[in-house]
Amino acid sequence: MEHGQPEQLVQSFLMGSKQTRSGQRRLLLLSKIATLGSLSSAARACGMSYKGAWQAIEAMNLAAGEELVIAQKGGSGGGGMVLTPAGEQLVAAYHLFNEQMQHWMRELEKLSPGVLSQLEIMRKIAMRTSARNLFHGTVKDIKKGPVNSEVVLSVGQGLDVVAQITPESLERLGLEIGADAYALIKASWVILSEDTAGRFKVSARNQFCGHVSAIEKGAVNSDVTLELGDGQRVSAIVTNTSLEEMGLEVGGRCCALVKSSHVLLAVAD
Repeated sequence: MEHGQPEQLVQSFLMGSKQTRSGQRRLLLLSKIATLGSLSSAARACGMSYKGAWQAIEAMNLAAGEELVIAQKGGSGGGGMVLTPAGEQLVAAYHLFNEQMQHWMRELEKLSPGVLSQLEIMRKIAMRTSARNLFHGTVKDIKKGPVNSEVVLSVGQGLDVVAQITPESLERLGLEIGADAYALIKASWVILSEDTAGRFKVSARNQFCGHVSAIEKGAVNSDVTLELGDGQRVSAIVTNTSLEEMGLEVGGRCCALVKSSHVLLAVAD
């Protein structure tokens, strides 16, 4: 198996350290299993469901290529979970690395005050995706349902992006109130309409209104970019026929409509 350079691994860990920490929650789960001896107790301590904890264990075993946790039979409690030697080595390395990283970050801030605030920009630059529209923000609200969960991401001054995902995805991403996340929207999923200005309602949960800042016309379709304010933009791919029928031109106003089910959420792992 090909391994990345040590400095790349450290950079990846550091760059994602301010995110939802889904990867670090898994390592914390291992640590709690070691101290509590029970998967259910460790899951509760980490704010995870029992099913989510099992999925995390399976994912870690798969990534490590060997078992990190095994069931222990017997005892007054009917058995529990213990770490394998490989699991113990991983947890020890995690604690050591985390301790040294915190020390290094404090020293770095002393050398250049404010340098850590640049991590946010570094994360955005490092994020690669095929989706034209990428919004970064903080989870503002979560409404859990039996089939789907609704996540509201605050991405700017007064601008929210609403996404609809499954409960399994919610837990797998480790999303919670206050967590950092990215909303991705393909330009082909964006529908343009005239500026509603509150005159009528639409079923799309996401309605972004602004000024047309650019139009790139192709043979069949056109790429339309809207300026939403506060540095936010959204792009849409529409047919040239729709472009002409709507009378869209640079400087004009219109709205971008996006169904919540067409918003993909991502976290830096």
